[in-house]
Amino acid sequence: MTLFHPSLEEKKEKALRKAKKNLKKQYDGGKHKVPFGRKFERPRMDDRQREIRMIELEDGKGNYRKRVYRNPLGEKTSKHPDLDTYYSTTREIPRRLVVQATEAAMNEARNDPHPRYWRQTKINGRAPFLIRLAEFCWNPLGLLEADEIEESDDDDDDDDNIYGKKKSEEKKPVAIRHLCMRILNWITSAFCILSFAWIIQFVLAAQIAATPWSDDDSADPYKEYDNVHWSWPQHAINRLDQAPDNPEHQSEIGRLSIPRLLRVKTSGKWKTKETRYLHDKATRMLPEYVLLSFSRANFPGRSVAFFEEYFDRVADTILAQENKKREIEGKHRIEAYWVDTHCVSKETEQKTTEDINTICDAVRCAKKVYIVLPAINTYELETWGQRIWTMPEVLLAVGKIAYCTCSPDVEETGELNSEIHDVDLNEFYDSFWHDTRPTEKDDEDVVGLLVKHYSGSLKLTDLQLFTCAVQALARRFTSERGKENPKTIEGYTTTDVAYAAMGLMAYRITPNKADDNFQAIARLSLVNDSNLLLERLVSLWPHQTGETTEQKNLVIDKNAAGSVDIMRNIANRDQYSTYLWDIHPLCNVVGIADEKYTPAVILDQCRAIPIRWKGFPKMKYVQDFNKLGATLSQTIVFWGSSLVALGFALFTSALSLEFSLLPYKNYNNNNSNNAQIPSVKMYLVGSAVFFGCAWVISWLSPRAVRQLCHSGSAGISCHLVGFEGIQSLHDIETSIFGNCDGRFSYAPSSNLFSEPLRAKHIRMGKEPKEGVDELKRIAKSLCKSPRDRLFTIVDTGDLTVTVIAAERPPVVALICGREGGMLRALLCSWRFDNNCLYRESVVRMRSSLEDQTTPMDWLKVSLASQGDVSREIVKHRIDEKRKQYSGPSPQIPLSTVKPHVSINGL
Repeated sequence: MTLFHPSLEEKKEKALRKAKKNLKKQYDGGKHKVPFGRKFERPRMDDRQREIRMIELEDGKGNYRKRVYRNPLGEKTSKHPDLDTYYSTTREIPRRLVVQATEAAMNEARNDPHPRYWRQTKINGRAPFLIRLAEFCWNPLGLLEADEIEESDDDDDDDDNIYGKKKSEEKKPVAIRHLCMRILNWITSAFCILSFAWIIQFVLAAQIAATPWSDDDSADPYKEYDNVHWSWPQHAINRLDQAPDNPEHQSEIGRLSIPRLLRVKTSGKWKTKETRYLHDKATRMLPEYVLLSFSRANFPGRSVAFFEEYFDRVADTILAQENKKREIEGKHRIEAYWVDTHCVSKETEQKTTEDINTICDAVRCAKKVYIVLPAINTYELETWGQRIWTMPEVLLAVGKIAYCTCSPDVEETGELNSEIHDVDLNEFYDSFWHDTRPTEKDDEDVVGLLVKHYSGSLKLTDLQLFTCAVQALARRFTSERGKENPKTIEGYTTTDVAYAAMGLMAYRITPNKADDNFQAIARLSLVNDSNLLLERLVSLWPHQTGETTEQKNLVIDKNAAGSVDIMRNIANRDQYSTYLWDIHPLCNVVGIADEKYTPAVILDQCRAIPIRWKGFPKMKYVQDFNKLGATLSQTIVFWGSSLVALGFALFTSALSLEFSLLPYKNYNNNNSNNAQIPSVKMYLVGSAVFFGCAWVISWLSPRAVRQLCHSGSAGISCHLVGFEGIQSLHDIETSIFGNCDGRFSYAPSSNLFSEPLRAKHIRMGKEPKEGVDELKRIAKSLCKSPRDRLFTIVDTGDLTVTVIAAERPPVVALICGREGGMLRALLCSWRFDNNCLYRESVVRMRSSLEDQTTPMDWLKVSLASQGDVSREIVKHRIDEKRKQYSGPSPQIPLSTVKPHVSINGL
C-alpha cells in the first residue's frame, strides 16, 4: 500500500462509509427542494431501522453498495438502492420515487412507526392559471357545481316519491340554507368578476395562439412501459430459454416405477431385499406385497430401532389374517410388505429422495394398504390424517385400504388390538379427515372434492385437481428431515407439498435442492397442466392468511414470501369472489425466476401502464366549436383578448411617440415655434376605449372560459395517476382540471372499496353523502396490516377513481388476465437492482384498456409484495449472521440479531 494507492479493503471500507452516509441522508425526514423543481419531504428512520434496511439491501456477498441496472437498450446505470424507485419512461433509468400526498397522509407519515421508503410532496395540480382564475371568479365559494350535480343525480329511487311530502318537509331547512349560500356565492362572484376578470383578458391576449382548449378530439394514449428483464429463468418451459448451465428438461412422463426395496420373509425372518433380485424368473413379475402406512406423530419418542422390530411383528399378524382370506379365495400367499422405515434407502441422499418421492408408486403396486395406529380414537385418527404424505396414499388406494391397531407397548406378542377394518374414501373423510372441513365462509372443502373425484362421484378438471390437491396438502403437516427430534411444520413451508402432489399428477419433476416451496409447485404446474395455472395464479388476489407470531419468527430455508396466501387459498374464491379457473390469462409464463425467497415468474406478452406519482399531468380541453354555446364563448374570448391587444398596442405606440417627440418639444419651447406637433392624447384615448370595452366584455369571460373548458372524455389525455391518501371527487377533479363538472366517478367494480359505493340503477360509483370521512372508514376496512397505506389511483382515460390499500405505492399496472367482463391488472412496485416487479394489489379494469396498451417482452414479477419479500430476506440474513457470530457483530446491533425484535421495525 502507498499513499496514493489504497488497498482493496480500504476501498471497500470507504465505499461502505459513503453508502451509510447516503442512506442516513435519504432517511433524515427533512424537507428539501430539487433545483428548479418542487419541494419534497424525505422519509424518516431511526438507527435500528436503517441497519435493518442495509441488511435488506445487501448483495449476495453481504455488501451494501451501488447496484447496476441495464435498460432495454443495454445501457447501464449505477446507483444506491436506498429508496423505492420507478422506471422513467422518458430517461429510461431508475429514479427515486416522489409521491404526492394529502396533508393528512403526510402528517400520518411523520408519526408512523413503520417507515416509508419514498419521498412525499404536496398534491399539486397543473391546471392552467387561466382556468383556475375563471373558476375563482365565477364560483368563489365552490358551491354551485356540487349542488347542480346532486340535483341532476340519475340514481334517485322512484319509490322515494311515495314519501315525497314528508321528504320535502325534511329538506326545507336544507333548501333554505343552500339558497342563502347561493345568494352569497352570487354576490361574491360579482365582486370577483368586477375586480379580477380583466386579468383573464390580458392572459388570453398574451397566449392567444396557445389557449388550453382546442377542437382536436384525438385521445393521447397511455405511455408505454418500456422495460425488459435480461436474466435467464431458473426453470423454463422451453429448454432454450434456460441458462446455458442448465440444459436439463423439466419433466418426464410419470411412468410407474416399482419399489427399490421390499421387506421379505425368508427362513422365518424378515429381511430387506432389493426388488431386482425378487422378480419371478418366468413371468418377471414382482412378488405381491402389502403396504404399511403410519405416521411418526402417532408414535412420539420412538426410535428407528423400535420401528424396525415393531413393523415386523405387525406384518406377521396382518399377513396371517390376509393370507387366510386369500387361501379361501384360492389366491397366492403374500410374503412381503413395504414400509418406509425399512424400504427407503439410506445409502445416498439421492436414493432417499427418489424413494420418498415414489411412495405413490409403491401404493399403486401394493395389493392392499394398511394404516397402522397405536389405538382407535379421534386423536389418533386425525393425527394420522394430518400428515402431508398420508393423503396421496389414501387417494391412490381406493378400494384397497384398511386400518388396524397394534399397541406399541406390546413387546412380546405384537398382536393386533382390534380387527382389521376395510374403509372407503367417504368413511375415511368422516373419520380421519373430519378436521379438514372448512371453518371459514370462503374456504372450499378441497378434501371433500378430492374424495368425490377419486371415488368416482365427481369429475374434476386437471386444473381443479391440481389446485385442490395443492391446497389440501399445504394445510397438512410434515416433519423436518435428518434430525433426531424433528419439529412438526406446516406443509406449505416445504417442498414436500409439491413432491407429495406429484404422485397424483401425470408428469413428474426431478427434485432440485435449490428450489423453495413455490418454485417446486410452479415447476410441477408448468409440466403438468395445459390450463395455464401459473398464468391464472398471477391474476388471482387471494385472501390474506394471518400468521401467528411463531410462524412469523420461524426461519425455514424452503419457504418463499407470501406462500401462505398462495398455497393455502389457491382453490378458494379470491377477494373478488373468483375461482382460479374463472380467470382467462392474457399473458404467458416463460419460466420461474431465479429469485431466493420470492415467488417470482417471468411473464411475456403482458400489457403495462406506468403510474405517475409526482404530480398530475396537464390535461387537454376539447370543445366542439360547431355548438352555439362554444361559438359564442369563443367569440367573447376572441373579441375581449383582441381589444386588450389593440389597447396595449395603442398605449405602447403613445409611449413611443411621446419619447420620440421630446427633442422637438424642447426645441419648440426654446425658439417659440408654434409648429404643430403630433399629440399622443388621441392614442391614449383610443387605448382607454379599447381597454374599457375589454373590461366590459371581461364580465362574461369567466363564464365563457368555463364553457370552453368543460369537456367530457373526448380527446382526453390518458394517464394513471396516483397519490397517497383520500380526497373527494370534487377536490380531485379541481386539482386536475381546475374546475368541477362531475366528470369523475368511482370505478364501480374495480375492487372491494367500490362495492358499497355502487349506484342502484346505473353502473357507476357514487360518493357517499357523508363525504370523505365515510370514504376513509370504507377504505380502512381494506387495510389488513398496520403497514398498509391508502392510495388513490386516478384513471384519466375513463375518468374513474380507485382506492387501494398497499404497503408500497405501485409504479406500474400489468394487465395479465380477464374475468367477468373486466380485466385483471396487477399493481406492482419495482426494485431496479434485481429488475423485479412486486405485486402490491390486484384491481379490475375496463376491457377497452387492452387495445390501448402495448404487449411487453419478458418481465420478472413477484406474486408477493415487496414488503413481505424484504422481511423474509431480512429474517434469513439475520439468522445467518447469528450463526456466523458467537456474539453481536460490531456492524450489527444486538436488536437486529433477534428476528422477532428487528422485523417489527420494517
